[in-house]
This record gives sequence, C-alpha cells and structure tokens, in this order.
Amino acid sequence: QTQDQCDDSCHQNTDCRAWVFTPQAPSGFGSCKKGEACCYLKNGIPSNVTSTIPKIASRVVRMSYGEDSAHPAIGIRSAPPLGGLATGTIELRGDGTLTAWTVENNSPAGSAKLPKQKHAFFAARVQEGSKTWSRVLQTQPEGAVSGFGVSQLNFGGSPPMTRLQVKDALQPNVDISLFGYGRLAAGNMNKSHHPAIAFSMVFTNKGSQPVNVASLFNLPTYNENTNREGTVMSQFSTDSEVACMSNCTANAGCGSWRLEKNTCSLIKEMPYYEFADGVNSGTPVSVTKDGSQCVRLDKRGTAAMSGGYALCGAGTGAGSVTVGSGSKKSFDSFSANGFLNNVVELDDSISLSVNETIEAGKTTTITIVLGYYFPNHNYLSQILGNQYTKFFASATDASQQLLSKLTDAVSDAQAIQNPLLTSTLPVWMSDTLLGQLHHMRSAMWFHDGRWRQWEAYDCVNVDSVHNDGERHIPYIMLFPESTKSKVVGWGKAQLPNGMIQEQLACGCAGGIDSKFEHGCGRVMSDVSSMYIVYLLELLRWNNDQDFVKEWFPVAKKAAEWHISVSTFHNLPYKLQTTYDVLALNQYETCSYSAVFHILAMRSMAELCAFMGDEAGVARYNGVAKTAQESFENIMWNEEQGTYMAYYGGNKTIMSDTFYPQVLAYSVGLGPLVNETRLLSHLEMEQKVNFDGVGLQILTGRTGHTDQDIWMMANGDHGALLLQNAKTKADVEKALGETESPFVRIRTGLNDVWNAAGIIRGNYGRFPGSNYITSHYGYYMTLWHTMLAMTKQVVNLPEGTVSFDPALGTSEPYQLPVFIPNVVGQLENDGSEWKLCLTAGTLTDVTITVSGKSAPKGTLTAPNCVSAKW
Repeated sequence: QTQDQCDDSCHQNTDCRAWVFTPQAPSGFGSCKKGEACCYLKNGIPSNVTSTIPKIASRVVRMSYGEDSAHPAIGIRSAPPLGGLATGTIELRGDGTLTAWTVENNSPAGSAKLPKQKHAFFAARVQEGSKTWSRVLQTQPEGAVSGFGVSQLNFGGSPPMTRLQVKDALQPNVDISLFGYGRLAAGNMNKSHHPAIAFSMVFTNKGSQPVNVASLFNLPTYNENTNREGTVMSQFSTDSEVACMSNCTANAGCGSWRLEKNTCSLIKEMPYYEFADGVNSGTPVSVTKDGSQCVRLDKRGTAAMSGGYALCGAGTGAGSVTVGSGSKKSFDSFSANGFLNNVVELDDSISLSVNETIEAGKTTTITIVLGYYFPNHNYLSQILGNQYTKFFASATDASQQLLSKLTDAVSDAQAIQNPLLTSTLPVWMSDTLLGQLHHMRSAMWFHDGRWRQWEAYDCVNVDSVHNDGERHIPYIMLFPESTKSKVVGWGKAQLPNGMIQEQLACGCAGGIDSKFEHGCGRVMSDVSSMYIVYLLELLRWNNDQDFVKEWFPVAKKAAEWHISVSTFHNLPYKLQTTYDVLALNQYETCSYSAVFHILAMRSMAELCAFMGDEAGVARYNGVAKTAQESFENIMWNEEQGTYMAYYGGNKTIMSDTFYPQVLAYSVGLGPLVNETRLLSHLEMEQKVNFDGVGLQILTGRTGHTDQDIWMMANGDHGALLLQNAKTKADVEKALGETESPFVRIRTGLNDVWNAAGIIRGNYGRFPGSNYITSHYGYYMTLWHTMLAMTKQVVNLPEGTVSFDPALGTSEPYQLPVFIPNVVGQLENDGSEWKLCLTAGTLTDVTITVSGKSAPKGTLTAPNCVSAKW
C-alpha cells in the first residue's frame, strides 16, 4: 500500500480520524508484516511523538461532518411544522422556502413528503410616492421569480410558529416580518385539529410619509419533483406542465398525469406519488375565485390526494384583496401595481394579494390563510378519513374560520409557549422542550376518532408502546384524549396470555404492514409494563376513574403475564427492550428490564388500591419487593459502585438503566431501588460514560459498538439527579450533566426540529452527528427533567397537587407546570409562592409548594393562587 492509498482508506472509513503510514513496519501488527509497507488507521487523534522510523508519515483527516465543519444556519435543515394538529404540516424554512409538505395525507403508507416547491412563495411590496420595492421573500427563489429574492432573512421559530425578518440591501424604511402559525390549544383537540395555516406579514412604517404595502402568496397547482406510476391512457410531447394538466382535467377518465423528459403521460388512476428529481406530476384540478376574500384550488377524485386548497386574505385596515394565477403573471402584476388582475385560470399556480396604506410611524398586519381539505386519509388502500371533516366543510371554510380567530390562535400558542420561554429554565432546555412539539407532525386522527402515530417516517410501525412511552409526556399533558385512544387500541390487541403487543402495525426497516390495527411485534419488558403505567398516570394526573375501571382487567392480565416471564431470580428472563440494538435480550436478565418489572408491579398495586382490590395490593407489592431484593442482590457491583447493565456484565454501565425510575418519580411512586446506590450509579455513569458529546449508552462490554448517544439517556440522568437534589448547587450540577447532546443539536447541528434517535459518540470523523432515525421521540424524555425541576406530584382522585423544588423557598424561580389539560407557571419571589395558569382548570384541589398549602379550591386560567411562606 502507498501513502496515498492509506489516505484514501481513512477517508472511506467513517470511524477514521487519522492515519500513520510507514514504508517499513518495525513489527507485525494485524495484517501488517514486519519490513513491509503498512497503513495504521486511527479512530482518534493520537498525540504527536517523535519517530526514528525512516519516511514515516501521518495525517489528521479533516472531518467532513462534525465539530470542525460549517453547519447550515438555523431553520435550513428543519423548521417548526406549521398546520393544525394531526392535519399534516408544511415547513417555512429559514431561506423562505416552503417544504416538507404532508397536508395531502402524505405518510409512509401513502404519498411521499413533498419537497420544496418553486411555485410556492411569498412576496412583499412597498410603495412610497413614486418609489417601489417588491421582492420574493426567499434568498434564492427559482423559476419565474428567480433573481427577485431578498438579501437576507433572519429566522426564528418555536412550535406552532415561525418568523422570518426581512433584511434587504434595497429595502425602504419599512420593517417587514412574516409569521406562520396554526392552531395549538392545550386541552382542546377539536380546536387544534384545524386544517389551515395563517401567514401574517407585519409592516412597520419607520418613515415620515404614508406608504402602500402589499403581501402576496403564490400556491402551485401541481407537485414538483414527483412521479406517479399507473395505467398510461395516452402520451404526447410537450414541455409544459400546464398543457399536461389541462389535458388531464379535460379528460373525465384521467386520474393523474406525469411530465417527464418533455413527454406528458395521462394516467387512469390517481396513484400515490414518490420523489423523483426532474419529474413533475399532478391531478385534474379546477381553480375558482371563492367570494370576495378567497381563491380555491380543487383536486378531483376520491383518493387520498383528492381535495383542495384555499387562500383567503384580510388586513387590519380596509385592505384590497385580489386574486390571480400563474407565477410570472401574478408577480409581475403585483410588482407593478400592488394588486392582481382578478382573473383565475388554469396555470402553474394560484395567488392572492392584499394591499393597504400605512401612515407614518404605524404598523399594519396583512394575513393570508392557507386552508387545506383532503378528507380521505388512507393507510395503503384503506380509506380511514380525517376527523376534521366533522368540523369543516371545505378548504375555504377552514381558511375563513382561522382568519376570523387569529387572535385566539396566537393566545392559545402563547399559553403553551410563555410558561417555558419566560421561565428560569436554561434557554437550551425551554427551547428544546418547545421544539420537541414538532413530533406531533406524524399524528393521524381518523374519522372514527382513533388517534394513531408512526414511530417515525423512517421506521414505519404504528404506535409501538415503548417508543410512545418515551415521547408521551407532552401528548398526555396537552391532549390526554390522544393517549387514551392508544391505550384502547393496545388493550383491544392484548394476547390471550395477557401480553400487550408491541405495536398496532409492524414494519421498520422492512415494508409497510399490509394490516392495520391488528397487534404485532416482539416480546418485550417495557411494553406490558408501560401499559400499566399509562393507566396509573391517567388516574392520578387526569382523574380518569371510569376509563381506568374499564381497562383495569387488561392491566391486571398484563401484570400476571409480566410475573410469568420473570423467571430468572424473579426478574424478566431474556426479554427485548427499546434498546434493541444492544441485544440485551441475549443475557439472562438486564437491569433496565428488572427495574421496569418493579415499576409495573408497584403501579399495579396502586391501581388495585384504587379498585379496592386488597388482595391485588398485597400480591403486586409482594412481587415488587421480591424483585427489588433480587435486583439489589445480583445486579449490584459493590466494587465499582454501579448496577451491572446485564447479569454477568460485572464492569458494564448502561446509561439509561433507570428510565423506569424516572417514570416512577414522575407518577409519584418514589424510589424503586436503593437511592444511595442509585446516586452512586449516576456518579459513575457520568464519570465513565460521558464522552464530551453525551452519555455513551453502554461501557465495559467488549466486542460491541456501544459508544453512541441514545437521546433518552442524558435527559433521564438529569431527571434522576433533580429528583434527588436538595440545593441550588445540586440543580446546577444536574442541568450541567444533562445539556451536552441537546445543546449540540440546537446550536451545533442547528436541527432542533429534527432530532435523531441516536447521535454519534465522540469517535470517528462524525462525532455528535445524527446517526440513526430522524424526527424521533427519544429525546422527549427531557419533559421528565422539566417535571423534576419542581418535583411535581399530582393525585387528582385525592385532590392534591404538590411541588417541592430543590431551589427551596428563598431562591427566586419561575418554573413551567404541565398537568393534563392544564398549563401554568410556578413562581417564588422569596416571600410567597404563586401558581398562575395560562390554560385549563384545576378543580377542587389543595395545592402545596415546599410544604406550604393554599386553601382547597378551583383554579381556572388565567388566574393565580398563592401562599406566603
């Protein structure tokens, strides 16, 4: 091998950080032989040393992705998904493009997510006297408006909102910002399930003279970079998408069309579309002006992609709303006149514009709402429908209703955002928690009321219990009915032996499950156990007494199944876990599964107590006690001061062994294991497993690749430390040991709305980079870390809500509070505590903070309750 070949080998190996080459190896090593040329690949950067070997050479390979490479600005890789809850979403990215469209029922079981569409854009116009400025609000617009972009856009966003601030070299003395937002109302799924997005353009006249301002939204009539395969009815030569679309629309038997390499194909069916660079496709459409404020695009047929869009506009003053069609025609008219020609015909797009006059020193807001209505949500060939068809009659209806409730939409969003963003939580934490609401993009709310969700778009099973558990806290807090819908589905799919099945439809690395809602999957330790925990959470946090009574028999059968498979020292025997890649099920038992078993038994005992089942209380508490004693006896390593990751793994440390203990603290069960040992384990976990990027998932095991960062571990580590914290210093230590991977995603990768399930550890040429699965829920266990900041314990059947922050009574704080259907903020100024709600109602409860209670009563947003220390 030559020196150049050595360099090439290192570049081709993603784990290689440096190489050393010698034309004559001083000794044999691996496949190298003494005296022959040898290349040594390094997975780290070795220290510089002086060598006496002639002609030896070495080099550090510049990382192609990682800490020494430039990442795109925030808002380029991902942005907050805009759109109503479980209605599909669109992202308004930092460069002004509209991308990642899923509003046409796009999903792994249907059409692909739509990429950037060049005919989708916003434009702004300002006229002061005879001077006119008009620009597309993108930095690099394409197609007919290429060259008319702005110099710069400043991006900001937190679900459910995005903001772009215009900074253009030729911009007049008017500030311009564009806000995109949908409905997200805590505790109200119906209100949140609104298929529309508002885009509000805010103009502030900083000059001394009145100015005329206008806003334009241009919407494409077909899907760019998509292909549809089906029965070709006819073909003809053309380079025009409009000609192809017009021919399909005029043919009653045409279901869709495709334009590829100047050949238009008319297709009989309306098949799902897939991404195909350079190919454009669409459906038969009609475009019409709909009243004085709207323009509508309808897509013919009864398929999942059949339905339509509507643009409706309004301003804060006596604005003039005009409509048009065609990207070039519309932008030219808008630029020249500030309005459109009110002629709507079949073209590459439809458009709507609103213009107003602003006096000097004043601000005006022009809002254009994009409504969408695709009633036939599908799972493969099954049409399951969308719940929103019960609330809205059309895209125009959805658009107009949001247009009439813009103030409510903003207030609802702020009710969720403000308790986090105005808190004393670290900025990285509050921003990450809000950013995690992006995960709701994959939800489906079918016409029959079932709420379902993909594990991920690249891991295509539906509602795996263990994965749902890791991401469920914001769902159960904001929309507990969504969690209950899943609990019903899982309960109905229970096996005769009592095991709760892993998920409702299978598939991950393989294809889409042809069946839906049938129950399937692996035999796992964190599925039946998590089902039991869900019921306890719903009982204590949401006072769902009737619901728990209905599903209690299912939970009890699941508990008995758990006991039946816990045959190794009364602990689970060789069960799979959510940490499947680690293959912990090859060992007799593992600590993660053991603690989940203890959690399941303790939770079941509490459910039995609620049901008045005294025998059940004794049985499950007894099983929990026996399991805990076995766990402490066989899994504790006294020499190292840690619990072994698995039986026989003496020096092994698994970073997220105690996720079930996190769940136990949050639901008010207290410690499941010896807390002194737990803290010792956490101390060693940080000392041994932290690699500068995050907590490596498992150390001490040879022959395996365990160095990566699974995104549950750091948040759970912090939650456990906070639950045991007693001072401000303890809190700061806990947060300091939590933050590393979250900060990296937020301000390193600049990808806070698309967190991977696993990121690379600090090795190879890609440390800290996204590794496995996107838009994933693992990092959402950080919500438990937030709950641990206040040590919140809610037991609504007993009428108690208590908090015991480690910051105590003298340290000022403002901390977020989330309880199902309730959002607020807990404050302490040193003289009194105060709980103020921004959403929801706490009915007939005693609220206690650090041992000081307020009188029992009912608290409704936006009111507060307080007590002097």
